[in-house]
Amino acid sequence: MDLLIKKLSLLCGLLFSCACIQAATPIVCDQRYALCTSARCVPSPENPDVALCECVTEQGPSVGFTSCEKRKPAYTQYKTLSLVSTFSFAQFATKKSMNCPKGTPWANCVDMPCTVDPQNDKRAFCLCTLNATQPFFTFGGSCNTDSCATGFWSGATGEDSELLRNALAQSTHSNVHPLSCNTPSSDEDTK
Repeated sequence: MDLLIKKLSLLCGLLFSCACIQAATPIVCDQRYALCTSARCVPSPENPDVALCECVTEQGPSVGFTSCEKRKPAYTQYKTLSLVSTFSFAQFATKKSMNCPKGTPWANCVDMPCTVDPQNDKRAFCLCTLNATQPFFTFGGSCNTDSCATGFWSGATGEDSELLRNALAQSTHSNVHPLSCNTPSSDEDTK
């Protein structure tokens, strides 16, 4: 009996790890979504692991780790529109990416739930997970690295960012790269 339980536990562990690996495969969808790549966030007063982030809404191809069906826009019982936050190239032309060190707080908004502002359908509020254990990069902060420690920016690890960018570039046949804060551009980043 003990051997059977051990075998079942091992099988469950293997199935769980396979499910996690499969869940980490980027999926590109073409629909309405929330984009939080430059969002400023605030920690939740009720849950220290969650941040509320003010994001923008977009329409078109974006990439995340959940299925298109799970990311499909839907109206809630209160007749507000729910979206899922994903990644896209929409802000690459207007924002620069900034690297922030490990130990500074940031919010991971990929595949997180959002509600579109009923007063402004270009804005969505998303519940994202807080992190401070990994370095990250963000399109927020206007290249002011001092804001890494105080901004609670939405961001991504380098690994996740590269994975998502590559999947979206392959799907859309794009070869776009974000401007970084140390990359000169024709206009100043004053926002």
